[in-house]
Amino acid sequence: MNSIIRMVESDLENPTYGPEPAGFAIEGSPIEGLHEYSSQDGTTSGVWECSPGTMREPQMVDEFCTILAGAVDIIDEATETRESFGPGDSFFLPKGSTLTWVISETVRKFYMTAE
Repeated sequence: MNSIIRMVESDLENPTYGPEPAGFAIEGSPIEGLHEYSSQDGTTSGVWECSPGTMREPQMVDEFCTILAGAVDIIDEATETRESFGPGDSFFLPKGSTLTWVISETVRKFYMTAE
């Protein structure tokens, strides 16, 4: 494995998962797919895309994201805090959170997760 991994949006044209109906969908019919670059020692990294819709799911891992395209609001169900994210925004999602993703424009993100 290379010590340096270049991550590019266009790798979604060759997904390692999907496109498939998004798990945890509660509204609409979001379709998601991803291209995974690395998965080892409890960490993963990749580029992910999902079409508009709403999903609620428990956050099973710590996750750092950078939005590349689209628009999403993320609601923390415990505090009812709602944050909006678009291209260039980065954020961290702690393990154990229950979050609702409200995707209004197809969203793409780079991500890295850790167990």
